[in-house]
Amino acid sequence: MSELSKKIILGAVIILVVTIILIKVEQRNNSISDNDYTPPPVPLDKLSLDTKEQELKKAIAEDPNNRDLLFRLGALYFESDRFTQAIEVYRKILKINEKDVDTLNDLGLALHYTGQSNEAIKVLKQATTFNPLHQRAWLSLGFVLASTGRAEEAKNSLNRAINLNPDNPVGKEARRILGLIEKNTG
Repeated sequence: MSELSKKIILGAVIILVVTIILIKVEQRNNSISDNDYTPPPVPLDKLSLDTKEQELKKAIAEDPNNRDLLFRLGALYFESDRFTQAIEVYRKILKINEKDVDTLNDLGLALHYTGQSNEAIKVLKQATTFNPLHQRAWLSLGFVLASTGRAEEAKNSLNRAINLNPDNPVGKEARRILGLIEKNTG
């Protein structure tokens, strides 16, 4: 074998050995040990909620009495089960307009979900007094009354909701809850 052939073979072996060593080092660096564990990123829905919250708070800082912005923030808290924060926002809205029936309705439900059902009933009764044609307020009042064991009062409120429009989703939900009450009370 010629000297040139020996040098070519030796060079090829060296390149092969170096390549194998580099591959092994790379594999070791890419393997995750328990100490190197990083938790998954924040879920997108949580990130989206935080972003929406920050955007709304920034807009509210510029226009603190904007009912629609406040209501959207309250709804964001409500829909993400942050009822205590929703209650605070709803109370701010009611300082602007104490007869805001949509806000009274959502405040009543948030109060109920935080264990303040008696106060919730008072707030929801206010809503139905301010606007006796507000179907959702009647539904919410009936729901809270039924949840607290006041079936007869709940039936009256739910029937009011049904009578306002039996065919829309609110009327259908009132009928469903009324059916459950009647099934359970006989």
